[in-house]
Amino acid sequence: MKYIRLFIVTILGINSLSVYATYEPPTREEQDLYNTLLDQFKKLDVSKKDVTDVITTFQKPLIITFPCNSNDTNNQVVAVVKTRLAKFDQNMVHQDLVTGGTYTWQCVVTTQQGKITIDCNNEIRLNPNIISNDTGIDPNVHQVENLVILYHELLHGQLMIDAIKSSPFWRQEVCNKPPDESVDYSFADTDHKIINPLQTQFASELIEKEGGKMITKEVKPEETQNGKFTIKVISLTDFPQFERGVKITLRGSNINNTSFSSGSNDVYLAGHLVNKTKSGMAWFYLFSKQQQTTTNISIPAWAKRIAGLWSAGNVSDNDFYGIIEYLIEQNIIVTNSDKHSGTVPHWFKKNAQWWYGGEIDDQTFVNSAQYLISSKIIS
Repeated sequence: MKYIRLFIVTILGINSLSVYATYEPPTREEQDLYNTLLDQFKKLDVSKKDVTDVITTFQKPLIITFPCNSNDTNNQVVAVVKTRLAKFDQNMVHQDLVTGGTYTWQCVVTTQQGKITIDCNNEIRLNPNIISNDTGIDPNVHQVENLVILYHELLHGQLMIDAIKSSPFWRQEVCNKPPDESVDYSFADTDHKIINPLQTQFASELIEKEGGKMITKEVKPEETQNGKFTIKVISLTDFPQFERGVKITLRGSNINNTSFSSGSNDVYLAGHLVNKTKSGMAWFYLFSKQQQTTTNISIPAWAKRIAGLWSAGNVSDNDFYGIIEYLIEQNIIVTNSDKHSGTVPHWFKKNAQWWYGGEIDDQTFVNSAQYLISSKIIS
């Protein structure tokens, strides 16, 4: 029997240019989530654009200096780029849209005796409700989503840095900029023309490593009826690996009010464009849905109790590792390591809380614990 499970999660990344506002430091949770996610991102063994420059700006200023031509309006340009993590602005979450993160270019430009100085104090924000999996989506998809969100925001920084470092067009334009004109920040790719294919390749490789498949669909304005659309996502006959069932999770940009439907072997997505003049993008994460087999080994009550205490912050990570060790000793989860360490991601505490409270069963908790081990988040 074929069956389909459909999940709708719309997670948007935004880049913006703004005037200076009062800086709000991240919460402890946001800082911990960022540190964990960045550490995981650096360890990835998948193809991706090098974003080392923008990552470096979190530790020290990136200073780029270049001379202008003798016949230009100005004679020298100095760009100083710094980035810091800031508190996420929940006001950016509105209507039915969920914002995963933002990267903001915040620059002060001064001109003095032919020397242009571009001093940028940029900010990145990550939505803790998304990163910590308050949306409750599949753990495999959730981890990929987190990495895609971070990569997406870092690209908004890196692409602009690339232009400052090496774009002849951008450099010539700045060298001939009058004092009263603004700097062109379009290379940060607010329209995602460059970022979309980069993150698509990145996400696709991560999904395939998890045993899934990713499909992308572009929804063009001319293919809609006043912004409304219905598109076919997949024909199961084209993907025999999903014959016994498929889970589909949606990631969307510039699309809203989405809903899935299915008929025979086909799955459809309906919705509308937020901005009717621009294309929408939909990324579909597909995983096979096999009938789960339950374990014959009962997990004792003390393990659930420790998990509950740990989720509430009343015991340490070392106490949680005791549960992991027990599950390994009982062959409930599998590992190649005999010692376990590392930072347990904050989102997993939600799983522990749900398990302790009976909102998820033993098998679901075991699957998520196995994911931590298999993905080497803890090792």
